Amino acid sequence: MDEIGESINKKNSILLSRNNPVALVVGAAGFLGSHLVDRLLVKGIQVVGVDDLENGKKQNLHEAVGNKNFHLLIKSPDELDLSLPRLDYLFIVSPGKWSLERVLELFKKNKCRCLLVSSINLYERGSDGGSISWFKEAEKKIAKFAGENNLNARVLRLGPVYGPRMDFETKDPLIRLIQQALTDDLQKDVTLEFSSRALYVSDVVDLVVRTIFAGSTAQKIFDGVLPTPVKVAEAKQVLLDPVWYESRNFVPSELPPWSTPNLDKTIKTLNWYPKTDLVVGFRKTLQYFKDNEIHVPKLEEESSRVETKQKEESWDEEKKKALKVLKQDIGDGSREGTETKKRGGLPKFPVHLSKIYLILIVALITYSLIWPGLVLGWGILSFRYQLGEGLKNLEKGEFGKSLRNINGAKAAVSEAKSIFDSLEPIRKTNLFKQQFELGDNLLNLSILSVTSARSSVSGMQALLRSISAVTGELTESPSSYFDYAKLELTSASEDLDKAHALIKSGYFNKELPPILARSVTSLSGKLALYSNLVDKAEAMSVLLPKLVALDGTKNYLILLQNNMELRPAGGFIGSFAKVAFENGKLKKLEVNDIYAIDGQLGFHVEPPKEIKEDLGQKDWFLRDSNWESDFPTSARQAQWFYTKETGERVEGVVAIDISAMEGLLSSIGGVELADYKEKITSENLFEKAVTHAELSFFPGTQAKKSFLTALTNAVFEKIFFLPQNNWPGIISSLGKSLDEKHISIYLNDPKLFSFIVSQNWAHVLPRQTDQNTNQDFLSSVEANLGANKVNYYLDRSYNLETVVGKFGEIQHRLRINYTNRSPSDTFPGGKYKNRMRIYLPFSSQLTRVLWGETDITKSVSSFVDFGRSGYSMLLELAPKEQKTLVLDYSVPVKLEFQRDSATYRLDVVKQAGTGRDPFQWTISYPLSFKIASSQTQNIGPQEQTISTDLSVDRSFEVEFRK
Repeated sequence: MDEIGESINKKNSILLSRNNPVALVVGAAGFLGSHLVDRLLVKGIQVVGVDDLENGKKQNLHEAVGNKNFHLLIKSPDELDLSLPRLDYLFIVSPGKWSLERVLELFKKNKCRCLLVSSINLYERGSDGGSISWFKEAEKKIAKFAGENNLNARVLRLGPVYGPRMDFETKDPLIRLIQQALTDDLQKDVTLEFSSRALYVSDVVDLVVRTIFAGSTAQKIFDGVLPTPVKVAEAKQVLLDPVWYESRNFVPSELPPWSTPNLDKTIKTLNWYPKTDLVVGFRKTLQYFKDNEIHVPKLEEESSRVETKQKEESWDEEKKKALKVLKQDIGDGSREGTETKKRGGLPKFPVHLSKIYLILIVALITYSLIWPGLVLGWGILSFRYQLGEGLKNLEKGEFGKSLRNINGAKAAVSEAKSIFDSLEPIRKTNLFKQQFELGDNLLNLSILSVTSARSSVSGMQALLRSISAVTGELTESPSSYFDYAKLELTSASEDLDKAHALIKSGYFNKELPPILARSVTSLSGKLALYSNLVDKAEAMSVLLPKLVALDGTKNYLILLQNNMELRPAGGFIGSFAKVAFENGKLKKLEVNDIYAIDGQLGFHVEPPKEIKEDLGQKDWFLRDSNWESDFPTSARQAQWFYTKETGERVEGVVAIDISAMEGLLSSIGGVELADYKEKITSENLFEKAVTHAELSFFPGTQAKKSFLTALTNAVFEKIFFLPQNNWPGIISSLGKSLDEKHISIYLNDPKLFSFIVSQNWAHVLPRQTDQNTNQDFLSSVEANLGANKVNYYLDRSYNLETVVGKFGEIQHRLRINYTNRSPSDTFPGGKYKNRMRIYLPFSSQLTRVLWGETDITKSVSSFVDFGRSGYSMLLELAPKEQKTLVLDYSVPVKLEFQRDSATYRLDVVKQAGTGRDPFQWTISYPLSFKIASSQTQNIGPQEQTISTDLSVDRSFEVEFRK
């Protein structure tokens, strides 16, 4: 292995391709760092590793050094002096005594994404000293540096990690057990800890990669520990014979979940969950150390023996003293008894009979008051966990397990009810009326929760069978399944509404003891998750029977939009699909390249002015038809082009972008693209889309890249034609994409279209009417007309400052901050050529526009559309450039006080295809005004603010009083 290190050190320069992403890994030779290097190389990313080998080992990089895309610098990060042609990702996975300054200089120079892998122990009080202090300071420095320089950084706080190449330095019972197993000391008991939350290294690397690649993770902290702890005793038994346990599909006992402050956010935001089976993780770890004959030191036990001996000696001394005192007490008692006998009197009975009656009465009252609450409280504690597990299994499509969980919850409720009913004689005395009413409400809440959960499972199961019937997996008609699904889901929705109403009732909350209030709050959260899933499924049970043509035929056009090249209605239309249904069955699903039909348009169509001038297109085609952010308008335009180009008519249009495709891939587990010899997953989708767009780009031509077409075809085939799909996950993913405007729907049928609009799935740009004239409004719409995929590299954030005048007039200053992280002008990155349109209330006045430090007010053009005043401007942002667009404007909206009260409302509409762009709103007002109610927080005299994001449309209301 020494030859490896010598050959690496002889490299005087680092040769990197400008066309592929580059990652810098600080701590590359360490346990976690080396695994991260291997994963990045598999993804086709060029890796520069830095390690002084103080803690890392050269043999950890044995596989990586054979890869031409890997370069190792054996030096301290303090000594870094790199000049790289590009740097896209910076991973800091090594604590130590080194300073961050040189690494931060690279971070600032390249404006890359940065991830600090920190420690979960920072959440513990008094966690100072050693690497913990270094992590604490590193987090502060990076957060401050990123904030001051507007850079993209995040932190991942990790717990214990085990796996091949582990170093056994972490103090964790699971790691100690592995060390004992490798040194044949497993029979010794060296720990009293009950459970462990250690993660297998491949799950950790997956989390690390997701944390830096996922969108909207900047300036956030994520946690990495095992969500459900593992019993140490069970882990020990598995380590004694992992092969035997693996052959019998061993499943660890399910302990209650134990969350950390940011673990739930991590799981939801990054769509991450540990996948490695405990037995498999153990087997791979043990096999690695044994196959490579790696020496593992024995676990140090001397200090623990000394400490134990001292405790035993101390205990013996205390025991002797206690026995001595006890003997004295016994002796005194004996003498007292002797003296009593000598006096000839009987010992006086210590408690009067009246006191016994009093104790019995108090016990009865206590039983009557407390027992019902305790029993019902225990019922809620037990069944809410079962409801949570039932929801998890429902989301995975494991209906049998879900129903077993719900039956367990029902059994707990039934037991509580029977005990509660046994108290009926006491209830009839009317002495404890208030307590019994509370018990009734708790029982009612429990019953509603169980019945709604059962109906949810039954309805979802029926809905998924109807989908299976539509796709042909089941031969019968989907009609009966649709009817049953609608019936059950409607029932579930009604019961959930009743449960939520009960929880929100003032009387119920007022009488609820604190010990039960926390449990009910937790239950309320689980019911909200059920409601979310049921609402989406119920809407689909209403819509799908109409869409799939139970008594006829229907055809639909699906537009595949690439939101890495943003357009007003979502993204550049690169591919399309035609879907045909007949008598409730899917008859045809064809995915094709958009250029295959755009070339069939036999006449000239004059394009919008901006497409003609900014994009240089003399003709208008289907691929550019989504020019309006109002999706129904764009959909009708797309229908017109499709009919003219193919001669076929469709009953509706669905648009879906890459972000929605990412969610679907997460639900179905990825797809294999035979033509590209690659597996595409939710983790590598954007990266592969950019890579293949780059490899397939030919300047001066309009040859379409077929990667997204092939991907869409594979995803649709897996969803519609392969059995055993995770349909609950698919439905949840589709619902999320519809809510976040990554999927939009338009239907020709007026009734169905009204239903779509009521669900907010049509993504209509709200018109100004007589009813909403006094409501403020803001919508920014961008169009990438640079013929590149620069939106993949673009960061955007909004800051709106609103000033209310003394007469109620409203003025705004909108700042939109842009950062173009494109490494160069080379495709797929490059300059961001953005045709920006701003929609405001009718008759709004734009007074000044700044692009960076340049006043562009005179170049801005005005227009009126959708009942709104609009302003259009062309903005250009070079690679690695940061600029802020500043717009000063006033609106005709004015506070109108009635009975000294006025309400101000602001609607902010998100553009389809965009991500979770940060949005901060600050409103200031005169001294004579007071805030009566608001969603904002006070930050100073006469000033309120709120920080959120534009993952969905936002509405804000502030009530003022004089």
